[in-house]
Amino acid sequence: MGLFCLLRGDNVTLQEIIDEISEKYPHGLSNDSVIRKINQVQNELFRTTFPIRSLAIYNLQKNVFAYNLPFPKTNLVGVFANGVEHRYQDVRRKSNTPFYYFVGTTGFALYPTPTEDVVGGLTLFYNKYPAQLNVNSLSAVPELDADFHMLLVYGGLVQITENFNDVAMVNNYTAKYNGLIEEFNKVNDETPDYLVIEDVMGGLL
Repeated sequence: MGLFCLLRGDNVTLQEIIDEISEKYPHGLSNDSVIRKINQVQNELFRTTFPIRSLAIYNLQKNVFAYNLPFPKTNLVGVFANGVEHRYQDVRRKSNTPFYYFVGTTGFALYPTPTEDVVGGLTLFYNKYPAQLNVNSLSAVPELDADFHMLLVYGGLVQITENFNDVAMVNNYTAKYNGLIEEFNKVNDETPDYLVIEDVMGGLL
């Protein structure tokens, strides 16, 4: 039975996705290489096509302006300090306050700097980042909606066939991938938006 027949309502494991990719396009790449591509596809889907909005709450600390992000900065979509929205701003440009800006690859900073300690005073809205799959968890089930696990198959196949410069198969799998994206968008358009409260954490980031 092909993977596509298993998708509706079944938990498809990472191993099954790897096997399906190999059946469709024998490639000789290591599992580590294939899983890296699957992760890239799933990360991008969660960031763009399949965003799950979450929030985290932290404490503000007096005279502390820089904080670490527990997720990729591209997933951050909203920052509120003391209930006031801080919009992203490149610090090299003029801006109305308040705003936030990124520091390095894993941090962000608030302007103006907090002037008092506030328990639960910092709220971050972000698009959830999926758990990263690895070769030691081949029985794991990807977090992507089980109805659309074939996106991981076809997305992985696009990258693999690109590696081999197989233009015909790149076009073939890209078309299949885009077709599933269109189907997903139709389903998503019919689903009401709601907020998932991921976690609430005290203390500094």
